[in-house]
Amino acid sequence: GIYKGQCAEYCGGPHALMGFVVVAHTPADFARWQASRLPSQGAGGEGLALFLSSGCAACHTIRGTPARGLAGPDLTHVGSRKTLGAGILPNNPGTMAGWVADSQAIKPANRMPAYHQFSGEELQALTAYLVSLK
Repeated sequence: GIYKGQCAEYCGGPHALMGFVVVAHTPADFARWQASRLPSQGAGGEGLALFLSSGCAACHTIRGTPARGLAGPDLTHVGSRKTLGAGILPNNPGTMAGWVADSQAIKPANRMPAYHQFSGEELQALTAYLVSLK
């Protein structure tokens, strides 16, 4: 089944907004899921180029690309996640774009800066790339 959880260890200002989703599998289903977790190349193109050139890769890793950041979450399969922002948003292109553009307006005091420098087209390309990482 799918279960919601809530962080139970005080870790800073946005602590109350730290949820997560647990997906419980049978052992056989888990083995199949785990075998499918190869690095995702996603759509690549302009979205990947923006990710690598805008500073995102300084914090985030996307396995199979030059992005090797260690400060933020690994985004290798971010498009397959059920939520964003530690469980506060459903994962879809609209919420992904909003999170990238200004995560501080959504979840104040998180560690990701706002990225106001992207044009609408650039934000769409970056979002399409991230959503494609399944």
